[in-house]
Amino acid sequence: MPEDLRSFLQLLKKEGEIITIDKEVDPCENLAGLAWQGENRLGKATLFKNLKGYPNWQAVSYAEASRKRLSLAIGTEPKEFIPTLRDLLKRGPTPKTLESSGPVKDLILTGDAVNLNDLPIHTMSNLDAAPYIGSGMMIVKDPDTGIQNVTLHRNQLKGKNKLGILMHPGRHTDLIYGKYEKQNKPMPVAIVIGHHALYYLCSTWTFPFGVDEFEMTGTFLGEPVPAVKCETQDLEVPANAEIIIEGYIPPFEREEEGPFAEHTGYARAGSGKNPFIIVEAITRRKDAIYYALQGGKPISSSQILDALPQEVVIFDRIKDVGGFVDLKDIVCLPCAGGSHIIVVQFTPKIQGEAKDVLMAALSTPYIHQKIAIAVDDDVDPHDEKELFWSLSTRVNPETDIFIVPGTHGHHLDASLPLLTKPGEHPQIRRGSVMGIDATKPPTSLPGDRDFFTRSHPMGSDTFNIDDFIT
Repeated sequence: MPEDLRSFLQLLKKEGEIITIDKEVDPCENLAGLAWQGENRLGKATLFKNLKGYPNWQAVSYAEASRKRLSLAIGTEPKEFIPTLRDLLKRGPTPKTLESSGPVKDLILTGDAVNLNDLPIHTMSNLDAAPYIGSGMMIVKDPDTGIQNVTLHRNQLKGKNKLGILMHPGRHTDLIYGKYEKQNKPMPVAIVIGHHALYYLCSTWTFPFGVDEFEMTGTFLGEPVPAVKCETQDLEVPANAEIIIEGYIPPFEREEEGPFAEHTGYARAGSGKNPFIIVEAITRRKDAIYYALQGGKPISSSQILDALPQEVVIFDRIKDVGGFVDLKDIVCLPCAGGSHIIVVQFTPKIQGEAKDVLMAALSTPYIHQKIAIAVDDDVDPHDEKELFWSLSTRVNPETDIFIVPGTHGHHLDASLPLLTKPGEHPQIRRGSVMGIDATKPPTSLPGDRDFFTRSHPMGSDTFNIDDFIT
């Protein structure tokens, strides 16, 4: 059987990565908070079996929200995640297979039967304007090439057949929407809710324009994605998804959307006059599991999904700087509000190499990074305590920090000034980037690196306290 959300949940259960809550939970009052505590205090995904006001529904949250869980999804260990994905990327897309039907067609609702309020769409934050779908992988088709594009977007519940949407300016979906607007035509869309973690990983990846993200999902899974035709739109959707929402985005029409607590933890950025979706059909499994992907307060599912693709892409960008970089690891810190801080671990060979590496890390296909920090091979880039230790003991601000002003900033980063009018789509921000060299001096200065050799408590590397406790 093809991989889907259910097969992934079975894997998480087998590996002890998910907890089940049988008591009644309210999607609009406490589901988000309980899910956040499950991840950030217990380190587990959460399956909710009893949803107030939604009999016979279940919801899952944080299923893919850790490096370990995504490593399980792809059949590897966390330390091998980046090299495994790099190898898979070299294989290129795997074409989908078109099926006559699938589980997502168990129930087909069109016309007056369409009611988004029947889905347990949850409220993620106390500052949100309404319940939001955070797990919606939106499929659109380039009218020039016919190639589908898949991206994760936020969708505000605005009525029984209407959703708000924020499209990132200048990104693939926005570019395709611009083509439809030039033709004065609505853009057909299909929103996929609930699937295997690798579908979500690929939907957040910035593949080259013209690559169908679900065809890369097939490569990651090692099996073609089985697809079915939509009921009302000329689009192909995964046959084994939990829920599909079909509709269209009218050209040139805007209405108020937001506020919504984004990856930064703030709610107002991006809010204003944004496009919207008119829903014409909902198809789903008869016992569909709603995927309550959680955004907002760090650390959220969306931040993990944003971070890991960036790590792979930036790793490849940096490793050949200057011919060769002794690169160890790349970490987009989820706790830093949506990967705005990236840590590069490598061993410097020559003077100036650290600054070259930092500049490469700050100029990538992504626009999230505004602070890049270089650490040495003896510092764990995944450990914030190690990072702060390195910043405090290996950085001379006068010589080891540089700032580049006037760069293109992430449009959801409210700390950056807007170049466009507040509340208008698209929002463009101007920012700056900073590089911090927290490495030891390079080997071109004999003996200087030895001066920075770290000490450790005697016996800490050879004895385990667990062996001394009865």
